Amino acid sequence: MSGDDNNYPYDYLSTGQYYIKDVNNYLDNFTGTWEYVNGNEKFQIILTKVIQFHVIHDTTFNYYKDGIYVKYKKFYNNVLIYESPFDSYPSFETKNGLLLTGAMYDYGRITKTIVLPFSDIVWHQGGEPIYPHCNIEKLANQPNKITFKLHSGMEHGHKGYDKETYSGLPTYSIPNDVIMTKIN
Repeated sequence: MSGDDNNYPYDYLSTGQYYIKDVNNYLDNFTGTWEYVNGNEKFQIILTKVIQFHVIHDTTFNYYKDGIYVKYKKFYNNVLIYESPFDSYPSFETKNGLLLTGAMYDYGRITKTIVLPFSDIVWHQGGEPIYPHCNIEKLANQPNKITFKLHSGMEHGHKGYDKETYSGLPTYSIPNDVIMTKIN
């Protein structure tokens, strides 16, 4: 169904009968491990294709799709200092094999504990990671290179970014707006 021009019923994503398939294998352009090195620091993203993931949420969504899971690793002096879990949902997709779009957790950016106003109810004990949008784009004429860019306006006060906690720190705890090389 991906890339076709058919007209679908308004509720097609809730019927459980549709599959948004990577018919052109565009996702394959991005799978693998990609690396960015800056002095003693190394950052890797691991992009894994998932086929026919069942998206189900209440009565609103019930369909299947192909997508990409993301995981990242941070190294210092070639020693692994952090490895994120795989997302439980394939949050990345592409329409043309050149630009992969989605969102990912920045686990190094945990917000402060939030207590609901006028009560003692703790809403997020210890906080939660921020979830910026991400564009991963293939570089023209360089099949083993991509650009990796996070964005979401969090630096302007959007949900999940706590200006007080991160005062004087970069917006993200992982490299942003960098060129990465495929290593496998």
